[in-house]
Amino acid sequence: MFLACGEAVIDLFQNKNAGDLAFNGQAAGSPFNVAVGLSRLGCKSALITGLSRDPFGQRIIDALSKEGVDWSFAPRTDRPTILSFVLLSSDGVPEYAFYGENGADTDVQLSALPKDFPPEISAIHIGGFPMAVEPTKTTYASLLKREAARMFVSVDPNIRVKLVGSMNVYRDHFESLCCSAALIKASAEDIGYLYQGVDAATIAKRWRSLGAGTVVVTDGPKGAFAINDCGTVLAKTSAVKVVDTVGAGDSFMSALLADLKDKDILNRDALAQASATQMKSALHFANRAAAITCTRRGANPPTLTEMKT
Repeated sequence: MFLACGEAVIDLFQNKNAGDLAFNGQAAGSPFNVAVGLSRLGCKSALITGLSRDPFGQRIIDALSKEGVDWSFAPRTDRPTILSFVLLSSDGVPEYAFYGENGADTDVQLSALPKDFPPEISAIHIGGFPMAVEPTKTTYASLLKREAARMFVSVDPNIRVKLVGSMNVYRDHFESLCCSAALIKASAEDIGYLYQGVDAATIAKRWRSLGAGTVVVTDGPKGAFAINDCGTVLAKTSAVKVVDTVGAGDSFMSALLADLKDKDILNRDALAQASATQMKSALHFANRAAAITCTRRGANPPTLTEMKT
């Protein structure tokens, strides 16, 4: 089972056919999307986030239950659910406006989590803005260090500039997590925020020098590349008609993890030593999942059936 940790929010998309102030909402958030994506690909998954007792929190719980995602490890809180208003550019690239200061997502203390997770949980994924905001900044960093020896650990910064505060402070914190990560997945955009003017491949190698096992970098229509002990592998992606790119990176992440599990290399050393053929195949599978997501509105990862057609 995979355990995803981070935010669960309500994405609100403008309904242009119903007036300027009409919006349609859906449960979302980077780790939420990853957990759902894994479940749709046939992998058991669970989510840790602060779940509000407000009506939006119940909507998130309903969505997780419908998707078969276990939310039993997620603490309940009286803090509000964060609302994320999604404004799309003409080419479908989202800009986010977040409302809900001190939201439920960041109300997770290490003491509220099990000291020993069930043995069926063998992989933990952490991503999104709770990595940069207290108390979850400390909670998830401590959780990674505690579980890295037993579990496969993956990390995705998935930066939201308006929420992470000082980029310099966050960069230092993120680099401190590298030694716990068997896999880091980041977008070229994320890297641009953290290291202005430095190319992505240089940063990927830096993260590996700080202890990360394998690093994967996505770059939209250009595809993705991976760096491990065997070198660098590039996988291009197919052109699709883009509705929007919301959740594409999360679909990539869930598909990548699912494929590594299917290949029996969901292990720090096995992944670091995976062949170029194995890595290219995994990247192609993840690229396909991201491309399918781009053809429909919002974070809507593909099912295993869709991936096989």
